[in-house]
Order: sequence, then C-alpha cells, then structure tokens
Amino acid sequence: MKLFERAIRRAEIPIKMSEGFNPRPKIIFPLALPVGIKGADEKLGLVLSECLSVDDVESRLKEQLPEGIQIISVELVSNRQSSIVSDITYRVKLKNEIVLETIKIEEFLSRSVIYTQRNGKKQLFDIKPSIINVTVNSEFITLDLKMTPKGMARPEEVLSCLGLKVGKDYVITDMVRTRVNLSSSY
Repeated sequence: MKLFERAIRRAEIPIKMSEGFNPRPKIIFPLALPVGIKGADEKLGLVLSECLSVDDVESRLKEQLPEGIQIISVELVSNRQSSIVSDITYRVKLKNEIVLETIKIEEFLSRSVIYTQRNGKKQLFDIKPSIINVTVNSEFITLDLKMTPKGMARPEEVLSCLGLKVGKDYVITDMVRTRVNLSSSY
C-alpha cells in the first residue's frame, strides 16, 4: 500500500483524501492477497480529485514505480460505479508430479456438495458453488473460483478436498493468483 501511496504522490496524481483526523489517499484494493500467495494480476482503484486522462495516469505512475512492479492496463470507471470481485484464478505448483496422477478431477467436480470445516467455525461450509473449474497439467493445478453470496472457497480448502496436503504436496508460496476479474454494478 505504501509503495502505491508514494508513487502516486511522486507522480503528482490528484488523489482524493479521506476525511477525519488522519486523512489517507483513497486507494482501493478489491480483494486482499492472502499471506504467502503471490499475485500476478492484481487490481487497484484510485479516486481522483481532478479529472486526468487514462494515458496520463498510466504514464505518470509507470515512471514512479520500482522495477518489477508493472501496470498492465488502466481504465476509467465512473464514480457511481463500484466493482466487486466476480472470479479468481490460482495456479499451484506441486512438489511432485506423481501426485497429479492420483487426483480424480472429474469425480471431484461431479459432486453436488463439497463440505469443508473452516477454522473457528462449527458449521460446515459448502465450497462447491464457488468452484468454476479445476484443471491439471504436468506441473500445475489451476483453480478457477467465483464469488458467491455466501463467500468464496479458499484455494487451500479446494486442494485439501482434492486430497492434497500443504507442506507435503505443495507449498503456499508456490501458489500464484494469476487473475482477478471484477464485475461492475451500479
């Protein structure tokens, strides 16, 4: 967060500030990145106090960001329009490719319910409505998940229900969030 605050300040982008005792720049991250998971396609929202062209915002920010942090695209969104996360894709690198042969994806996806116990909760949570697709290739498992009114499945919950164990079959730091799609609502 500080990285973007400083880049915005150095780029002299007119950003709106929150009100109150400790005003902060209005920067919006639609979905926080879980600890230990890498992000390859993250979204960031800025509320500007003055109108700037999309190209101007993009070029100013690109000049101020450190190496390794890239801006892929910039788009204008109406201030009456709010964006919420609709779906996400995670890519998980496995420690051992032999594990891939034991995973029964079709059987897993054909289940009508897939329950998991969340930490600190007594009630079971059905992750099935949140799972769009699970695919496997020679090195990775790709998880396509969507937001539902009751929440979203966590990638480690899906992997656990597939029979994979953290530490043994994969490491959290080998998980990358490769896509975050937003749906706009008025």
